[in-house]
Amino acid sequence: MLIYARKNLIMRTLTKNDAPAVYNAVDKNRAYLRPWLPWVDETDSPDVTENVIAKWEDGYKAKKDVALGIFENGEYIGNMGLHDLKSHNSSGMIGYWLAENRQGRGIMTDCVRALVNAGFYTLGLNRIWICQAAGNKKSGAVPERLGFAKEGVLQDGDCLYGVFHDRVIWGMVKRNWQKGDILCLIEPSLEHKDAAWKYKQEYIGSGETWIHGSGGLMNAGDYESWFEKAADGQAPAAPGFVKASTYFAFAGDKIVGTIQVRHELNGALLKSGGHIGYGVRPSERRKGYASKMLALALEKCRELGIYKALVTCDKNNNASAKTIVKNGGVLENEYTDENGNVSLRYWIAI
Repeated sequence: MLIYARKNLIMRTLTKNDAPAVYNAVDKNRAYLRPWLPWVDETDSPDVTENVIAKWEDGYKAKKDVALGIFENGEYIGNMGLHDLKSHNSSGMIGYWLAENRQGRGIMTDCVRALVNAGFYTLGLNRIWICQAAGNKKSGAVPERLGFAKEGVLQDGDCLYGVFHDRVIWGMVKRNWQKGDILCLIEPSLEHKDAAWKYKQEYIGSGETWIHGSGGLMNAGDYESWFEKAADGQAPAAPGFVKASTYFAFAGDKIVGTIQVRHELNGALLKSGGHIGYGVRPSERRKGYASKMLALALEKCRELGIYKALVTCDKNNNASAKTIVKNGGVLENEYTDENGNVSLRYWIAI
């Protein structure tokens, strides 16, 4: 999962490759974090962090936990997540921490706002709560600013390093939340079948014959077979193909686009196609989604160790060209295929 919070600020699921950066951030902020977080002393090596990330990955697959790293301009600066997810009452708890030198800029407020929106409108939750140590005023300011209700105080609800703290509970339910158009990229699942088929039908109804960045959704006879293909995209690729990650772009509970990140380039993609392909739902174009989708995909490239991404578009697609340039694209040249179609080839340094 990748969530766009604001320009140059995103949240995404972590992998073992992130363990050194996560450990270094914790290590630099030990004195700042320790009064409020019980795990700081135990986090004494990158290996410990790698094991924790592995548990988070398992929790995400089991739909019990969504742990996300916070990245600003590609740098890891903190963590947050939706924990203790319960399907029977559609609830979850948000927890978070942010590096000391990033405080006071509204970063955590924007990140929590984005995660709450994804929780309610993409993950289908009905109630989200936040637990705050009573003395941690900065932490409590976030849910208060976002309109959470202060539901009560658990006396001596936490014991951190031998010191008891009252625990303040903040709650929000879906009916009281002010919905926003927060964009997030989600790996396809069987639960997305109806939304995906409506997305496809809109393209067909608009007279379009292809859905960019979808891994062939337009030509799929049924959703299940397409889903298996998309899920296998990260497995060893068949001859002539490359490994790829395919995502739905959700704004609330609606699929507004598809995007695919190719893990490497072959000869054909080097000419035209590049590392990233994306498409925006016909009714959702010219709303800024393409630029946000591309920004999130570039973060996925960084995660894969791709620090210079090739992104191409048709020469006559001015909107796509502007999106690429807005995300740092530098035009290298044009490529003309055997049918006379001209592509613009941009490189983006990540």
